[in-house]
Amino acid sequence: MNLVSMKVPKKSKDKLQKERMPEPYDEDRWPYGLQLHFRTEQVALLPSLKNYNIGDRVIITAEASVIEVRQTESQSANGKNKKTEYNIEFQVEQVAVDPKIVKPVEKMSPKEYRNMREK
Repeated sequence: MNLVSMKVPKKSKDKLQKERMPEPYDEDRWPYGLQLHFRTEQVALLPSLKNYNIGDRVIITAEASVIEVRQTESQSANGKNKKTEYNIEFQVEQVAVDPKIVKPVEKMSPKEYRNMREK
């Protein structure tokens, strides 16, 4: 599996402002930090992403750098309960995306096999 660098070139302030506008969602989502967004620049680097449809399952392999590690300790007002929380932040730098095969190849129809090979 070949990893592809996800580094994005610098953008103008106007373009950055347009991208930061929040999108309305009408359903629950995974936490913000657990979502990966591939925009036009990244799709150009991984053209096979154009072959996926909503609901398809994929396997993502990534290389990332740890850029922040935090540990916070706190206790309740009465001093009886202590809690330690951790936060580790990763900067994803390279990524590869492959289809998740849900059916053995020998049980696929010719169309399913062709679609799987194209992804």
